Amino acid sequence: MRVIDNQRYTELLARESEHWGNVQPDAGNPQIWHDVRLFEIFFSARYRHFVQRIVSCGPSVLELGCGEGNLALELAQRNLRVAAVDLSPDRIERARRKARELPLDHPPRFDVGDLNSLTLPSGEFDCIIAHDVLHHILKIDRLCEEVKRSLKNGGTFLVMDYVGMGFIRKLLAALLFAVLPTHQTYRDKWKLRHRLPAFIATERRKREALANGLQKALHHESPFEEISQSSIVREISKRFSIVECATYSPFFFYLAPKVRLPESVRYSAARLFFILDEMLLRLRLSKGAYVFIEARKPDVESDPGISN
Repeated sequence: MRVIDNQRYTELLARESEHWGNVQPDAGNPQIWHDVRLFEIFFSARYRHFVQRIVSCGPSVLELGCGEGNLALELAQRNLRVAAVDLSPDRIERARRKARELPLDHPPRFDVGDLNSLTLPSGEFDCIIAHDVLHHILKIDRLCEEVKRSLKNGGTFLVMDYVGMGFIRKLLAALLFAVLPTHQTYRDKWKLRHRLPAFIATERRKREALANGLQKALHHESPFEEISQSSIVREISKRFSIVECATYSPFFFYLAPKVRLPESVRYSAARLFFILDEMLLRLRLSKGAYVFIEARKPDVESDPGISN
């Protein structure tokens, strides 16, 4: 596969940064993380576990892809020493503004940086965390090497991220989105049909599109969306001892914010969607589209593997 050239990479990176700097809730295309109650139903238990593990593994923490700083600030309020980095200057500025408004003994340090090329300090952190960011990293192998180098011996890499639904599940999700009543009208959804190839594209297809200067398989605003969706577990497993690796939310989480329902039954239906997702996992009919990983840098260099 041809390597993406520097000029094109710079152009795509600027688009990615602009997209995340401008992200706002969209009533026509609601996302689960913009609805506090939906997030509580589908992700709160895993998120609380994530935060608890971070607190246990501190006190010095680096957050990769911090966005507007909500998690970093929550950790700082728990007396952790937090550094955080994000691609978008606009989001970093908003994070700094939030930090100035809080009475923190140790405010987080927020910096702008490209995680594909950033060099991290050696042996600096007890814990490095990534929440919903690694599937956007083109050079995830390089980043995992930097994480390993930047952790102290015995340090922990904690990840909550999207690892993809796979072609069949995405195709079914797209079909249900097309036929069910959603917040977007059927006319508007028909206008979006050209986005289907990007929605169902695999990581390999997206990487080929990037390398060959094609747009059809890429997200219309976020060109690095899902560029490493299937590489996350593999690349981390190569370099770390895996303490815990669990997937969750295989399918119905996607429909929960999209389907248009009366407000009186909206969250009851979401709980049913959550139960269906849990059933898919328990019956082993599907793997989760999201993953939680706790990985440890060995105290002494040795072959990484799955701990029993």
